[in-house]
Amino acid sequence: MTVWTDDRIPIAVAPLPGEALESWIGAYARRLRITNNEFLSFAGLPASRTRPMALRLLPSEAAALGRSTGVPLPTLISMTLEPYDGFAVSFMPGQRRLGRPVAWRFSGSRNRFCPACLAEQNGRGPVFWRLPWAFACMQHQCLLLDFCPARHRFPNHWKARRLGPSGPSSCTLNSARGITGTKQPCGYRLIEASALQLPGDGPVLAAQRHISDLLGSDRAGRPAALAEFKRLYALAWRILRGLHTVLGRAPEAVHATLAECGGLLPEVQAREVGHDAHNVAVGTTLARIALHPGHTEHEPLFDWILQADRSLLQKQKFSIGMMAARWEWSGPELVQRALGRLDPEATLHARLRYASATPQPRWPTLNAEAIHRRAAMIPAMLWPSWTMRLLPLARGGNRYRTTAFRRGCSSFLLLPGGPPTLNFERAGPVLGNHYIDRDRDSIERRTYGGQDLAPLASTLAQLACALDEHGSPIDYNRRRELFTNTSVTLDLDAYRKFCTQQGSWTGTEHRIHILRWYLLMLLTGEFHPTPSGAGSHFTPNCTEFRFRVPVALRGFLHEQARSNLTHHRIDEPVTWEPPAEWVTEASWPGADPHLVDPEAVRDALKESKSADGAAMHLPMDAEHLRLYCEITNTPAAPGPVIGLHNPQSADRRDVLAASQLRNLYVTQKKSLERIATLAGCGPRTVHQLLIQNGIRPRGRRTHPPCPDITRDWLHNEYIVNRNNLTALARQRGITIDHIIFLARSWDIPIRPGGAHHNDIADLELPHPPSPTMQKITMSRYALDRLRLMMNIPGHVSLAAAARAFYDGRDGALRQRVNEVENAVGFLIIDRSTKPLAPTERGREFLGEAAEILRIADTARLHQE
Repeated sequence: MTVWTDDRIPIAVAPLPGEALESWIGAYARRLRITNNEFLSFAGLPASRTRPMALRLLPSEAAALGRSTGVPLPTLISMTLEPYDGFAVSFMPGQRRLGRPVAWRFSGSRNRFCPACLAEQNGRGPVFWRLPWAFACMQHQCLLLDFCPARHRFPNHWKARRLGPSGPSSCTLNSARGITGTKQPCGYRLIEASALQLPGDGPVLAAQRHISDLLGSDRAGRPAALAEFKRLYALAWRILRGLHTVLGRAPEAVHATLAECGGLLPEVQAREVGHDAHNVAVGTTLARIALHPGHTEHEPLFDWILQADRSLLQKQKFSIGMMAARWEWSGPELVQRALGRLDPEATLHARLRYASATPQPRWPTLNAEAIHRRAAMIPAMLWPSWTMRLLPLARGGNRYRTTAFRRGCSSFLLLPGGPPTLNFERAGPVLGNHYIDRDRDSIERRTYGGQDLAPLASTLAQLACALDEHGSPIDYNRRRELFTNTSVTLDLDAYRKFCTQQGSWTGTEHRIHILRWYLLMLLTGEFHPTPSGAGSHFTPNCTEFRFRVPVALRGFLHEQARSNLTHHRIDEPVTWEPPAEWVTEASWPGADPHLVDPEAVRDALKESKSADGAAMHLPMDAEHLRLYCEITNTPAAPGPVIGLHNPQSADRRDVLAASQLRNLYVTQKKSLERIATLAGCGPRTVHQLLIQNGIRPRGRRTHPPCPDITRDWLHNEYIVNRNNLTALARQRGITIDHIIFLARSWDIPIRPGGAHHNDIADLELPHPPSPTMQKITMSRYALDRLRLMMNIPGHVSLAAAARAFYDGRDGALRQRVNEVENAVGFLIIDRSTKPLAPTERGREFLGEAAEILRIADTARLHQE
């Protein structure tokens, strides 16, 4: 006779790995030849029942089972559904009852089963069968069963009953009443049930393997696994509903999965999908294919799921936001994919708000404060380089409203991620853009009418997101408040000094208005209205000024802008633009400034004097060219709007800089005329700069008497013998200024260049220069002119020659060539041949020039 003790049952039945508590209790009861309830009574739990204990053990129940069976507490808890709470199943708050799980309708209150596993384990089975995500047996490669084949009801094969059946793996649910009127157990042997076999390398078992890996996640990995479950369920229930609405449009993967699962459509119960193993298998398998790349129909399947989701809506008119909101519960990944797929059907406003045209769409979550922070980083007009990229090339001679386009784009930059109450009408005034209809119409109808808006929507949304993340070094809100037509400061004294150094006129009041307008544009990043008294041609002149402003004048205005910022104690760059790397996977409808050939632009600007004419030789429009010149500081030919400037401005700046001017005039004691010659300007300009720089001009010098120099001698040597004044002054031991003074006082005409030093006069030539050569050698910089003419033959054009040895100054080179040819009276270089070659007379002239240059080089080497 067996002696039962209060602490420990003498017969032990160890739990199997992963076994369900209900399965272990039933196996223990059958081993003791008692019922489940009697087993619990012997364990000290007479009031407890197996079903709620299989869900979650109370502390008293776990302690009693541990004392009576010797099974550790962690093992007992792992045999229940408690470890899966909030993960694969959900307990109702404060109760030992299951509510709707995080995913799937099936709550886990019943068991699925594999007949082969029941046969091998003597009717015992894992807790895995109780989870809603269990649908296949990996060991036997078959679909799990939900129902007893005899009664088509959920079996209760882990319950040991007094009236039988006594064998394991038998259905213990009550059947119809027997002869005596009492309920009889079903008794069907579940190991004899037929399960659908699955291919070992098929997608169904692969999906179950993926689910098993997720269910086995540790505590740290469970949040990611739970997010995966949500995504799978969000796809799966739409798939199962779509099988009954849009099956005819389903890709091949749907039909292949249905065939693998038996060829039958899963059942749908009213508005809910079925929750048997067949439904879970079909839904999960297809959801995994649509969720993870790798399958050939990964993208087509997701598109079909979107169609299935749309077919469930009663109304056919819907917004991208309403459709994406249906995916919000599943997490951001599917929301992004849904937004990306719905993007082509959305309005520009919606595409920007949801960033649906970008590689990373996002659900709008920003508040008004965040939008105002972004507004401080944005000028009222889109940055020049981004305008170049987004402004399409004009079609059919159309001209866009570029200013309105740029203002509209900046206003649109406030929409991405913003609240639903923020529309274009409210965004524009935040930046000071009040012509709402004009700006929006310029973008959507006049500029992009009939074109794909995806590049525009993608670029603006990515820029907005990057600004939120990285910020901007400029606070445009502060600049818009500080700098206006009346408050911006242009230092007119510094401007007059600059013009004197550059050799250009300061201009009228109209030009001062243009300079102030450009200065204000640099500071605020936008075009401001015409100031009062500026004249009717102010706007087109400002447009022309942007195109033609010289490098030096642009640099001066940048310095003026920096001075304005310093005055207000603002430590910011004058201008700034978001880097191109902030935008990815975009194709520009306009021209990318980084891809423009600068040589081609310079050649085009030399060929044509207008922006429209130059743009005809380039893959861009006139406005693209203006923007490019502004971005890259590429100068076009000067015009009357800015005033003509000296072609030797670079040399002029070096010579007339304050420090160099003081060195030449004070230290080296050079005369005004000599300094003017070096700078290529007049003595009066040098005199003005001396006064502006605080250098006191010297008084007029008197020359000592020279009795040995008479008018007849000077006339004979200079006019008759055509000697050089420099050589004559050196011969008599006086300065060049002194001998020029004597010649002028005696009314002796001075030849062009005669008042300047001539290197040829010092050369020991074998014979005097020819009359033609004398016309050149008597001018300033004779050797330089001859070397220039010698270097031209062999080049394709004068423009090519200028690029090769004249710093690209095509116009200046043409002027020098014309001066030499005008002086000799015939054409030296034949422009009609390619490469350039001398004419017949020009060949003779260049031969004599080569001999003179050879002698000059030899003399220079001898001196060194």
